[in-house]
Amino acid sequence: MLTMNSQKFSFTEINFLLKLAIPLIITGLIESSVGFFSTYFLAHLGAKELAAGAVVSWIFFTLMVILWGTLCSVSILIAQKKGARDDKSISFILRDSLFLAVLFVIPATLLLLNIEPLLILARQDPSTIILAQAYMRGLIWAFLPDFVGIVLIQFLIGLGHIRTNMVFSLLWVPLNIFTNYGLIFGKFGFPALGIAGVGWGTTLAYWISTTLLILYLVFNKKYSHYFTGFFQIRPLRYFSELLHLGIPMGFMYCIEIAFFLMLTLIMGHLSADMLAANQIALQYLGQLSVVTFSIAQAVTVRMAHTLGARSIDLANRTAYIGVSLGFLFMVFVALCYWFIPYKLIGIDLNIHDIKNKEIIYYAESFLIISGIFQILEAPRIILFGALRGLKDTRFTLLTSIISFWVIAFPIGYYLAVFLHWGGAGLWWGLVLGTLVGVVLLFMRFKVKINHYYHVMNIKAVCGL
Repeated sequence: MLTMNSQKFSFTEINFLLKLAIPLIITGLIESSVGFFSTYFLAHLGAKELAAGAVVSWIFFTLMVILWGTLCSVSILIAQKKGARDDKSISFILRDSLFLAVLFVIPATLLLLNIEPLLILARQDPSTIILAQAYMRGLIWAFLPDFVGIVLIQFLIGLGHIRTNMVFSLLWVPLNIFTNYGLIFGKFGFPALGIAGVGWGTTLAYWISTTLLILYLVFNKKYSHYFTGFFQIRPLRYFSELLHLGIPMGFMYCIEIAFFLMLTLIMGHLSADMLAANQIALQYLGQLSVVTFSIAQAVTVRMAHTLGARSIDLANRTAYIGVSLGFLFMVFVALCYWFIPYKLIGIDLNIHDIKNKEIIYYAESFLIISGIFQILEAPRIILFGALRGLKDTRFTLLTSIISFWVIAFPIGYYLAVFLHWGGAGLWWGLVLGTLVGVVLLFMRFKVKINHYYHVMNIKAVCGL
């Protein structure tokens, strides 16, 4: 039974967590609109440009997920130092992470410059390869401002200054849409570059927005003192720790994306109608996952702050509050899937057209199972965030491998192909794998938080 004080304290924490999460949710939803408009613009150029754009987007997105996941370690380290009120260390973390971001530019650029052999190996149409290369030649110049911008955004998130992050996303998104539109179609005085305009438009938007963000931070009194470490010649003290925490996160996201790519390919092999229906389910999954990931990142930051201040009870409570918020939100989403599926499907398809009968049937069943999956997925992702706050990222990578590739894929494939459950079998395999993942992560969280209690008790006894 909670006391009155503890209830008040819990409501305070819910409010604090929502203040972190809501701007992140808004930012994620806004940023996802860039891909929608890019696809819309390319569709107006033609089918070949749309196909080439899809190839480049998939390669770029996979690469960015790995690097973005790795650079998420910046916010974890900075949040803990913020909780400990160690501004000097924050300055050095920022310096080391920007150096890491610049290093990442080299392999990313080399990969896209030499992408042609990979596309040939993947048996892409020669015309698609030519168009994709035109797109990529402009896009490679976006890596430097993009990676630097990611570090600076993670720096702000680590400090807990989420609204500043949201403001610059509100600037970048319309700017990106404006430059893409102008350079694709030759509007507003820009040259008409066709598909290459997406690459150059994205690059131009990144350079403008990142430059403005740097100027804002350097000349703002709240942040300028964090840049003092740049002028001190010292070893890269946090470089290895950034990689140690970040690389497992980057590969974890890559592993999960690879699973959904495989899911899509198998659906396409089973039937075109299943593939179309699956895309509808994934459309909602992708958009609503923004909410879960945002809550998870808010949990990571809040826990790192509290652990830096040695408030273990508060960190523990933050994790449970985050899991509860994510769970309740996804229960609401699942109820929508279960009780109004035709309204959701009707956004993409004419549900009264007899030609869409099979797709609608499959889409309804996938949404029903997806509701169960997302109810389980929310605690899984938010427990990831809690463990990141505890600086535990390797176990989360291992859990993703077990959940998706040891359990979900073989069981789902067996149900789909050998027991003839079709696409529903793949989704049920995903549900089972996710359930196992939640159990493993919860057990790991209990072990790690108890370890922190033990360490703090020893330090208290020793007077440290």
